[in-house]
Amino acid sequence: MTTPRRRHVTGESTRALLMETAERLFAAKGVEAVTIKEIQQEAGQSNASVTVYHFGSKTGLVRALIQWRSGRLDKRRDTLLEQTRAEGHVDPRAVVWLLVRPLVESIRDGEMFVPFLARLSEDPRANTEYWPTDVADWTQEEMQDLVGGALGDMPERLRRGRTVQLYNSVLNLLGEQARSGHRISELQLHNYVDAWVGMITAPVSAETQALLEPREPAPDDGTATA
Repeated sequence: MTTPRRRHVTGESTRALLMETAERLFAAKGVEAVTIKEIQQEAGQSNASVTVYHFGSKTGLVRALIQWRSGRLDKRRDTLLEQTRAEGHVDPRAVVWLLVRPLVESIRDGEMFVPFLARLSEDPRANTEYWPTDVADWTQEEMQDLVGGALGDMPERLRRGRTVQLYNSVLNLLGEQARSGHRISELQLHNYVDAWVGMITAPVSAETQALLEPREPAPDDGTATA
């Protein structure tokens, strides 16, 4: 009878362990509130320089985490988008599902990337310091185009605002569900999607429309001085 060989902990598995640990801590506390030392201790790493060795710094760790998780999410969205276009239904509800479904799948897989993103969206340095330059922000860039196409002749300024509002609402609500550990049922999820579709397709009020109108310049009554 042979004795099973002990599995060798490779560099890649250490990287993954550090990123998973950091993701969980960042999701709970936010990036700024978590130290490299805390991540290493939580990951059971006794080597004080292990994070610097693999990522260079905490900022490097955050960027690596985003690259690691975003790749799979973006591939999933691209697949869903192809299916949606093939079926000919790129309407507001389909667009919301393109954003929501991959995030819910990530949560159901036990990942804490969604609440991490929700915390990161609260950080003013997120896009300037933490977001990797070689990772396209699918949810912001693609969603702008898709929401614009789905909402027809709504003014661009309002479409942009509603896209940001949709993104933040989805992240915050799903992120809170993930942090609480509560399972999101299909009924609950469809109800959320109904509400998000209503949010982005709500009619533009007369008051909002009036604020979009260019104001007439004040008449020159001859009282202005040089």
